[in-house]
Amino acid sequence: MKTFKKILLAVLAVLPAVYTAVAVLFYMPDTVAVHFGVDGMPDRYGSKYEAFILPAAALLTYVVYLVVIRLTAGKKTDEKTLRNIDVITTIVIAIFVVLNVLGVVILIAMNDPDKLSGPDNLLYIAMTSAMGVLFIVCGNIMPKTKRNSMIGFRLPFCMDTDEHWYIANRAGGIAMVLAGLVTVVCGLIFRDITAVFIMLAAIIISATVAFIYSYGKIKRDEV
Repeated sequence: MKTFKKILLAVLAVLPAVYTAVAVLFYMPDTVAVHFGVDGMPDRYGSKYEAFILPAAALLTYVVYLVVIRLTAGKKTDEKTLRNIDVITTIVIAIFVVLNVLGVVILIAMNDPDKLSGPDNLLYIAMTSAMGVLFIVCGNIMPKTKRNSMIGFRLPFCMDTDEHWYIANRAGGIAMVLAGLVTVVCGLIFRDITAVFIMLAAIIISATVAFIYSYGKIKRDEV
């Protein structure tokens, strides 16, 4: 794994705690909006220190990542293992970028709900856009993984050969990209809970189509 990625990931993991601490200690009032309803409007107020929940989750995710990498790598230094570790790291970096974006948006919403809620519902737009971009990034990365037991489109029919793995993960990657595009577009159009339901439907439908396509192609190739 490249040193640059290690450093970037560590910075992204710690960054939410830094800007959250600055916001909480210097800018936010003692009582802030801490929960928002399906309409994007605040429905519960509480202590500003609840803002540290997301930074804590980010740090926990980073620790879990370090454990997973340690278990995955062990003493292995073969090209396949190193490649998968690099892919996992890239995905986690993308996740942390999304967490940081959402962290800033959530802090703004907590401090001043009127800026992101209301008719325009920018809170939903930010969340769906971030999730959609994450799907697109992960979808582009999936075909680059090597056959393994931890990440990727892992189903019994595609685990026997590298060729079958590639077929299934290329189809799964395309499915994720399409689901991501649908998520971004629907978030911009609907700007409410409807976008979330459409996102879930897009994921299920695209994944099902990817499964049927890859299964059929692999079985035809075996004949």
